[in-house]
Amino acid sequence: MAGCDGRMKSRSYYTEFAEKLPKEAVILTAGCAKYRYNKLGLGDINGIPRVLDAGQCNDSYSLVVIALKLQEVFGLEDINELPIAYNIAWYEQKAVIVLLALLHLGVKDIHLGPTLPAFLSANVTDVLVKNFGIAGIGSVDDDIKLFMGE
Repeated sequence: MAGCDGRMKSRSYYTEFAEKLPKEAVILTAGCAKYRYNKLGLGDINGIPRVLDAGQCNDSYSLVVIALKLQEVFGLEDINELPIAYNIAWYEQKAVIVLLALLHLGVKDIHLGPTLPAFLSANVTDVLVKNFGIAGIGSVDDDIKLFMGE
């Protein structure tokens, strides 16, 4: 989970999402959205914190390096074979560069919310949905099931 924070009640989705993730799930994060969940007592997995923070939006590159290294270590052909769910808190235009970088790497099935980018015209949305599986967020419970492959 990465992206931008905001004060609206709808952004509490990310706090609830973090709380409901299975205890064996790790949250890789960058950007201000982490302020929704980094103070929660989410614990660790064998001494490794469940929230691994790469910094601000500009530091999302570090998360991409982690994903690419995992792809290499596991000998996978495609970054999309990794058990990573991309759940991005969309708020401002700075997040565009993060989204474009992920799309350039061929990452698919990215979920954005709680609001969608203003530049998503019908034609742009159609291309992103058909070619990359871009989608909005739903309810926390439905998204947890979707992301966990249930």
